[in-house]
Amino acid sequence: MVSTGLIIARREEMKDRPEYDAVVVGGGPAGSTAAYLLGETGHRAVLFEKRTYPRDKVCGGCLSQKSVRFLDRIFQLPVDVLRRERLLDFTGTGYALYIGNTRIFAEDLAEPVYFTRRGRYDAHLARMAAQAGAEVHTDTEVVAIDHARRTVTTSDGNRYSARVIIGADGIHSRVRHSLPGSVVDQKHWHENLGWALELVIPRSEAEALVNGDGAIRLDDGLATPHLVLAACRWGYGWVFPNRDAIVVGIGGLLRANGKGLPERFEAFLKTIGLSAFAGQKPVGYPLPLGNYIPTPAHAGTALVGDAGGFASPLLGEGIFYAHRTAELAAHAVDRHLTAGAPLAETYATLLQRRLIPELRAEMALRNFLYGCLDARMQVPLTAFMRVTRSRVVDAVQGTRSFRGFFRDDDLHSAVW
Repeated sequence: MVSTGLIIARREEMKDRPEYDAVVVGGGPAGSTAAYLLGETGHRAVLFEKRTYPRDKVCGGCLSQKSVRFLDRIFQLPVDVLRRERLLDFTGTGYALYIGNTRIFAEDLAEPVYFTRRGRYDAHLARMAAQAGAEVHTDTEVVAIDHARRTVTTSDGNRYSARVIIGADGIHSRVRHSLPGSVVDQKHWHENLGWALELVIPRSEAEALVNGDGAIRLDDGLATPHLVLAACRWGYGWVFPNRDAIVVGIGGLLRANGKGLPERFEAFLKTIGLSAFAGQKPVGYPLPLGNYIPTPAHAGTALVGDAGGFASPLLGEGIFYAHRTAELAAHAVDRHLTAGAPLAETYATLLQRRLIPELRAEMALRNFLYGCLDARMQVPLTAFMRVTRSRVVDAVQGTRSFRGFFRDDDLHSAVW
């Protein structure tokens, strides 16, 4: 059922739908951010989400400090409001990092990371998009896109026209697949496509059975985020705490792991002392790990978030990149609608100035770290990580850049 207070545009029997400034396909963080910003700036936007809120979304749910600052800056949702609205499910004040079974370090964080439950998080942002003036249609899937006519056809048989189409429909994006083949470098996309397996374990069950036989002993309260490099090839394993559960997963480049991830996941459960849950089937899903599209737009269509391959190449963090690309795309759409600026070129320019260099630098770090692990260069890698760990954490949190680890307070600043 729909979250209380969510303003939903109900389906109506209409032969001709009015034209919109923008059609947004997909109601996750990227789609809701784009619809919210376009509504705030006076544009007529409509958002289509194929499921009904609140809907489950397989995701570690990690909110770094850069995500939290974004929510404050764009949605006026500071941490105290996020807590009041129950959008923060857990607060991580430290972390533990391993290479295989060896603990490299465990320490407190200068600023915490937070964990959210995507069902509540996504529903709240969609409600805010509706309150900003966007129409939000749930249980309505976009089944066809006509880029020449700038129309989309929905599962209820209606056709909607718009001056701009924004694809925020995830890693399997129908909007992306409908674009000309020249937009996506398929070799780059598949070489850097990740795959993850994840299991949500009720906290009470995990606490009763943890640390029975594991080489890695989790903290007694299951309150510390654990990251385990080499749990799979070109990727890592994680244990993320939530209020009522823990989220256990592994994820890495698909080309490096092939079909071996299920066996590695079982081995990871044993390593962290949770082999009792090896009989449960994890959920598998693809994720971007560096396969971002440098120019994710064509004519009047732009891709944001996972649809454009935008996520952290190192950790797979996607929520911030969904928000940030949607902000950049919404600004490009506004310039296109109000001043006639070419959409694709404007969006691509914003990405090149505000995001792509950071992703390239992070990808270089990813290649170095996992290349060292492949070459069994654990000793020099451990030394490097001990020296750089505070700067890497700052870059993940958004107070430093991955480009040389210099401080950059404007890295995630507003574009309006």
